[in-house]
Amino acid sequence: MEQSRMGSVEDQIPGADEVMDEVMPSELEWQRLVRRYPIASITIAVIGGYVLGRNRGEEIVAALSNHAADLVSGQVNHVLGRHIL
Repeated sequence: MEQSRMGSVEDQIPGADEVMDEVMPSELEWQRLVRRYPIASITIAVIGGYVLGRNRGEEIVAALSNHAADLVSGQVNHVLGRHIL
């Protein structure tokens, strides 16, 4: 498959830094904090992910599954040149 026709998944899915820039206040320099305190940052991320997964795991999996299905069907439709899925 041709990369120029299909586009890359990375172009369609925002990176973690883009999401963090949108969610966090602009005056908080979270990238500097992560570089300065990597162990604490990883620990906070793991604990936050664990708590979020325990409380909202099913909803997160459902949302990610729907998003992945939309991306795949969009790419299939793009490659075939018409709306099939």
